[in-house]
Amino acid sequence: MSIVPMAVAAVLLTAATASWLLWYLAGRDRRYVWLLGCGLGSSALVNIAVKEPLAHGVASLGSTRAEVDAASPLWFLGFALLLPPLTEEAIKAAPALLRPVRARARDSWLLTGVALGTGFGIGEAGFVGGVIAAGDAYGATPWWHFSGYAVERVFASFGHGVMTAVVLRGFFGGRRGRLAGYAAAVALHTLLNLGAFLDQVVALPGWLLPLWFPAGLVLLALVFEHLQRATRTPGADGSRGGAPGWTPLYRADEP
Repeated sequence: MSIVPMAVAAVLLTAATASWLLWYLAGRDRRYVWLLGCGLGSSALVNIAVKEPLAHGVASLGSTRAEVDAASPLWFLGFALLLPPLTEEAIKAAPALLRPVRARARDSWLLTGVALGTGFGIGEAGFVGGVIAAGDAYGATPWWHFSGYAVERVFASFGHGVMTAVVLRGFFGGRRGRLAGYAAAVALHTLLNLGAFLDQVVALPGWLLPLWFPAGLVLLALVFEHLQRATRTPGADGSRGGAPGWTPLYRADEP
């Protein structure tokens, strides 16, 4: 249970920061803040009800183990690499199919995507922390040794927000082909996961893996900047992502 204080801190810090950021960028419109709650349970749901059964089912059909290591067949490694991006990007964006959320997305697909994805990430931080706490591997580890987990979970939560915004841009930003945003988000998610995934299969150079995380942050920042620039042009359906720059996108009292 030693990870629990750090897990609680990571969840609360991310939730507070995301709430303030959405409130500020939406011009004090709290309706985007409430969207954080849409994805809080999605990580646990997709892991327990989708990813784990699929991994074991496919492994069983292929007469192999549902594990990622050097002994796993190449076809299963490819499946295991794509499974999280394919399932998670779908479930993160799924609330946008609901009428109230869809209305928010038509006003700002950028803020809606950030809210839905970051909410998923907050729930994921709690879920991962719970899984670690329930296991025996780190039971004797002091809670402050999990600072790396906390930092990674905070940034991963906002990364999920950027990727979900990519999905919603395809659906609400007037781009041709509704699958384009989803495919782009899956590709980005796969690339960000690749370093940690390969580390389970082969011995990566000692200098490479520590660089993967900051490189991923830079990539996400560039993608977010691109999305902000894309909001300058309203979508074909009249939707807008907001105005670029770190200023309120529009005020709640706008018509």
